[in-house]
Amino acid sequence: MDRLLVIWCPDLLDVHEDGRSARAFARVLGVAAAFSPAVEAVRPGVCAVPTKGPSRYFGGDDHLARRLRSDLAPAPGAWGIGVADGLFAAVLAAQAGREEPLVVAPGASRAFLGPWPVDTLERPELADLLHRLGIHTLGQFAALPTRHVLGRLGTDGAHCHEVARAEESELPGWRPHPVGTSSSEAAEAVRQPGFWGGTGGAERRAEQAMARVATLLHPEAVVVGRLQGGRGPGERARLVPWSGRHLDKSPHATAPWPGRVPSPAPMVVMATALPAALEDVAGEGIGVTGAGMASAAPSRLSVDGGPWATVAAWAGPWPADERWWTGRGRRRRARMQLVTETGDAYLLACERGRWWVEGAYD
Repeated sequence: MDRLLVIWCPDLLDVHEDGRSARAFARVLGVAAAFSPAVEAVRPGVCAVPTKGPSRYFGGDDHLARRLRSDLAPAPGAWGIGVADGLFAAVLAAQAGREEPLVVAPGASRAFLGPWPVDTLERPELADLLHRLGIHTLGQFAALPTRHVLGRLGTDGAHCHEVARAEESELPGWRPHPVGTSSSEAAEAVRQPGFWGGTGGAERRAEQAMARVATLLHPEAVVVGRLQGGRGPGERARLVPWSGRHLDKSPHATAPWPGRVPSPAPMVVMATALPAALEDVAGEGIGVTGAGMASAAPSRLSVDGGPWATVAAWAGPWPADERWWTGRGRRRRARMQLVTETGDAYLLACERGRWWVEGAYD
């Protein structure tokens, strides 16, 4: 039976329509993936990591769990971390490990499960029957003879009995069915090569984890970027669902785009452009002429009302007159690359006489 570390996030067990839980859970998965590419999203708010390799590397299960908890500290919400033999025991250990990681020693999962109520099996009818028989804990349930359990409770009851005895890893049906995509589609997505530049074991495991997240949450909850035509960096990025990325056949734009900002692209593209002020050496605001030239050499820059910074170098502007053949849809902009004496580098855009920061360079 595999030894697993489980991260249990009680605040993320329900999927919110606005995607908040999906984004928060993705951050948790990202932290766990730094310790092992075999991290698996078992269900919303629950992920598991096989500990065999990571524990050997970090010096044991305790050290692994504490390192992981330390890296999770900046993540929003509450979580618990548990390590045990089998998924069922590891999940319960994580629920009990909200203050400090709880590590169940190898071979001790049955003893650990013993005091837990039979209701943790998530079988209301089975729990009700066991309660009427005077059996209230998993330990009492595990002590029943296997042949009697099978004859009285059927196959599902026998499987639950094996879970209570720590002979089986997880409850049947505990993992939810795929949402929004078929299992064959998910399998096909996993077989697509090159998501992380190769098809080695680590890449395949990472793809399987991403496919699992996509099926657990929502087809559009996991997305990847695609490059498309455009002049500004924000226009060239497009997000497509990860599970359907292999269906996206649109090629990268190769046609000329007059006014496109030259490479390199900004490392950070602002979701909402920040207002900026750009002045010449005399303190006069700088504009862009009808011929697409800067009205003067930039001397200082203020971003979002912040302090002025001296301009060390600049390039541009690159004017773009978009949809000039229409009336309402026409848009005229000019972009400029600029570096301050402090080493900060920005991509600015001027539209209707005002400057905005669209991106920042590293």
